[in-house]
Amino acid sequence: MVHTLHMGLFDRFRFKSHEDAGVGADRGGFRLADESEGKASLTLDLGDLPSDAAVQAVGEEPNGAFWEGLASYMAPALVSRLDMDSEGSMFAVYGDRTDLEDLRDLLQPLVDQPAAMTGVLQRAQADGVILEGYGR
Repeated sequence: MVHTLHMGLFDRFRFKSHEDAGVGADRGGFRLADESEGKASLTLDLGDLPSDAAVQAVGEEPNGAFWEGLASYMAPALVSRLDMDSEGSMFAVYGDRTDLEDLRDLLQPLVDQPAAMTGVLQRAQADGVILEGYGR
């Protein structure tokens, strides 16, 4: 009997090992992996991040759509070169590896430092921006 493995869209993100992604590809919760045709993917599992309470305190939901909006708000020119494909429990984006490294470096403090996230949320509120779905 032959068993066929069918991978869903998000399965290709979840099972990348360090060997698949390259040395040092995981950083602070983000996973950067080389994909086919010279493209790469950047993912972040959501749901238990240090900054979640700061996000929820202003009435936002720290889901994939929120993180896409956050990226679009903070770096619209960079994000315009990327393809976002997040879901509720994961932020996922594809593109050029260098662009993804830049995006990761920009977003990393917002994962680890609730005060940094609060600052961005305050600026977004002052600009009248609701981050979930922003830029779509």
